[in-house]
Amino acid sequence: MENATKALLIAAAVLIAIVLIALGVNLLNAGSDTSDKAEQVSESISTSINSQAEQINSALSGYQGTTE
Repeated sequence: MENATKALLIAAAVLIAIVLIALGVNLLNAGSDTSDKAEQVSESISTSINSQAEQINSALSGYQGTTE
């Protein structure tokens, strides 16, 4: 009877370890998805800023070389 109890405890420990590993893998995948989304947002903001800078530069290019 003692061996059966130990076997059940070992089996329970193995199952708990498998569940914890699966949760860890899911957390890592969720983190990489978030990182990808943050990179996309950063690129979008950068593109928007560059576009606005080009518009301002083209509007001000007529004043280039004037002293007033």
